[in-house]
Amino acid sequence: MYNNENNQGFGPFENGNNGGYPYGGQNGPGQPEVNLNGQPWQNPNRQPGAGSDVPPQYYNSQASGPYYTGQGAAGAGGYGFPPPYQGAGQPNMPYGQASGDVYDSRKNSGLAIACLVLAILGFLSGIFFVGIALDVLAVILGIIALIQNNKKKGLPVAGMIVAVLSILLTFLFYYVMAMDKDASVRGIKDADRYLPTAEEKAASSELMENIVQQDYAASRNLILIYENKNTQDIQLEITVTYYDENDNLLFLRNNYIWSCPAGGKAAAEVTLPYDKDYNDIPYSRYEVDTIARKTDPQYYTPNYGKDFQIKSNQGLQGGVIASIKNPTGKTFDSVELMCVYFKDGAAVGSAYEFISDMGKSATVEFSSPYDVNYNDLSYDDYEIFINSTTIYSD
Repeated sequence: MYNNENNQGFGPFENGNNGGYPYGGQNGPGQPEVNLNGQPWQNPNRQPGAGSDVPPQYYNSQASGPYYTGQGAAGAGGYGFPPPYQGAGQPNMPYGQASGDVYDSRKNSGLAIACLVLAILGFLSGIFFVGIALDVLAVILGIIALIQNNKKKGLPVAGMIVAVLSILLTFLFYYVMAMDKDASVRGIKDADRYLPTAEEKAASSELMENIVQQDYAASRNLILIYENKNTQDIQLEITVTYYDENDNLLFLRNNYIWSCPAGGKAAAEVTLPYDKDYNDIPYSRYEVDTIARKTDPQYYTPNYGKDFQIKSNQGLQGGVIASIKNPTGKTFDSVELMCVYFKDGAAVGSAYEFISDMGKSATVEFSSPYDVNYNDLSYDDYEIFINSTTIYSD
């Protein structure tokens, strides 16, 4: 038995089609039949004592079930009743809790997805420095996502793993490229150098007896000039080895002249020593090894450069302008020219030019010589060499 403030008794609450009211909608024993407002029930279809009126129910579109209104509701001075049970085994959530959880979940999910997307973009563009920036940003977003919601670790952890892997691969790529770009490192071994066979040495020595070689150490490179007095075109393979003050192998470079014309000249340049960051390295001395071979006409077009007619003078920009005439009647797919600048009889600089589809004539302009700091160098003489005249086979 439950008593209200008027000591009016209510029997135990029972279930059934009574709307959750005590005694199936009837008042307690000996009590008049009244509703929750203390007024007699006004149900025309009910006989006295036949049960309680069922109060009207209204549907709330914002809630999961019906609710009861009226002055008898809890908090309005009467007796309120609990709202309908909202699901088996599930208690009613406090107000605002569910919506707050949904907001945080969406927020963290957005950061996690952004982390993974940026990591993938950084991985795809890893060889560029912008890829590293994207990877770093992905790691930052992943850490923030984990801090805000450490229960959802899948996406942010995956994104950070991809980002870190991308950063490591990028640095590994540039490291390998720096190490493999050339053999210009200290401690070069003889095994790294090409050593001709005995037969090649013998054939080269015979040809080199009729070749005059001159070499000049200019400010930016080593300049080599060859005059071929043999009766046929000669192919030259040039190897320059630089040594430090302790006579250790310091730097190794190669260059080629594919067809030095018979009775003519050709020139080449070889870079001076530098480290992997392209900083100049001082050296004590150098050696030039040249292997001469007969040019195979099956693979290389004979050099017709000695037949060209060249007229040249110094241009307004400080370099040399040359007008070249080709009296051979042939059209060359490519012509390689090199201008060597001299000062007091020593070569101080050089410049290359190429002519495509060389017909009867062409005009070229060689840039002026300059030092390692790109300052112009003065000169008092120059010479133009035709290194090759090439016709590509069909």
